[in-house]
Amino acid sequence: MIRVFVVDTTYLLELYSVPKSSETNFSRDLRDRMARETSARFHVPVGCLYKLCDHITDVRDGDSRRRLARQVANDVESSFERARPWVIAPAKDLPELVKSVRTFAEDTGRLKLNLTNSQTVDIAKALKAKYRGLGDYRVHIWTKNRFLKAYEPDPE
Repeated sequence: MIRVFVVDTTYLLELYSVPKSSETNFSRDLRDRMARETSARFHVPVGCLYKLCDHITDVRDGDSRRRLARQVANDVESSFERARPWVIAPAKDLPELVKSVRTFAEDTGRLKLNLTNSQTVDIAKALKAKYRGLGDYRVHIWTKNRFLKAYEPDPE
């Protein structure tokens, strides 16, 4: 029998032991259980990855925040390439998701944002690149978030 588990954000927070969002004993027991489920398939909804990264943004210690973000980025890349440690659902936009999560993990400024806002930056930059040679286009990000606004391609 092959078992399939759809992993929610609450369990992802435990699997990554995100400070203030996880319990040490539960996290350890969950990782042990996952390791025992050798023939199981784990599916993670893409939205849960966004929410996980949003929680990582709230980690106060910068070193811990970077370590967690990089760990998630590595797992997303591995999931895209080998469907391990989990399958990301839906898989339609995985190449862009892999890129977004890696950029989020590596750019210390974006770690002050959340993954959803980080992807907003990626979309704005892609639109700027797309329209660059087609005339006088300006790409703005409308937001009250000053960290997000700092990434605006064309300041208002």
